[in-house]
Amino acid sequence: MASFPAPLDHLISYVRSLRPDGGPLDHLSNAVVTAQELNDQGDALIGHFVDQARGSGASWSQIGTAMGVTKQAAQKRFTARDEPLLPEGKAFSRFTPRARIAVAAAGRLANARGAAAMEATDLAAAAILDPVGLAARATSRLDISSRQVFNSLGVGTPTPGPDPDPTELRGLQYTTECREAFRNALKTAVRLGHNYIGTEHLLLGALSLEGPARQTFDRLGLRADLIESAVAVEIAEAMLQQRRQAG
Repeated sequence: MASFPAPLDHLISYVRSLRPDGGPLDHLSNAVVTAQELNDQGDALIGHFVDQARGSGASWSQIGTAMGVTKQAAQKRFTARDEPLLPEGKAFSRFTPRARIAVAAAGRLANARGAAAMEATDLAAAAILDPVGLAARATSRLDISSRQVFNSLGVGTPTPGPDPDPTELRGLQYTTECREAFRNALKTAVRLGHNYIGTEHLLLGALSLEGPARQTFDRLGLRADLIESAVAVEIAEAMLQQRRQAG
């Protein structure tokens, strides 16, 4: 059997490296945070293979057996209806109109391919659909057009539509990775001090995951850190313009 990818001594060394001069309580605090991050990654890892199993035609009963849990437990854990950030939850109201339009456009991309669920690549493409949105403006500032991104992602070209009511999006299905992108979009908004979810957060959430979306954007020179910096510049310029108009 292959050795475990993260031996305990490596994890201990990692925690100590976070605060080399810290005391036992400092290391304990960092260990708690690290353990939570490992739990999150573990959920994403299992979710990835749940998606693979579902795509191969496995039933929830079979998946539950493979996981050592009941069908109901597996289905509850890995279906979207319990995710508070998605349309089934109240938090979807925090999305801007452009972000809701982007989610609907991503759903259309998945449907056009005949995919059973929306992928993170669909979300990344749709996030830059609206040229006025911050995500598209940030990529444009980095001298890459939305058309170049669409062609490189290979998921198709998202189409615009009206601002959908949250209830209109209930029929959309999401892969585990896409749900993780939504969660990371929220984390990004919180980290940046924003009280809304915009196209910029959706894009950064999609690019926070290892996978085709990040690989494609990296090849184009659109690293997540560069996009975040470009977003900050766009926001600063917009605020400056507002102050000038108000003055």
